[in-house]
Amino acid sequence: MPAEDHRVTHRASSCYYYSIGLPLGEGQGDVPALLRHVATSIDDLAEHGTVEVAGLMYSDDEVNEYGVWPRMTVFYTLD
Repeated sequence: MPAEDHRVTHRASSCYYYSIGLPLGEGQGDVPALLRHVATSIDDLAEHGTVEVAGLMYSDDEVNEYGVWPRMTVFYTLD
């Protein structure tokens, strides 16, 4: 049985990203507040064009004197 040819046409675009967390200090580990902060930052990107979020990555591997300091990385494209 012959293999099917699954070709996908990709459009040229750039994927950007940034990492965001709450300020260092008390409350830095508040995940619901971090998610609200991420949502606001994505809304703010709309000033530069239509934003399409390509992915989100959560990490909580940084620890300091205030405890765990979670961050989110936002991957996005602008039209």
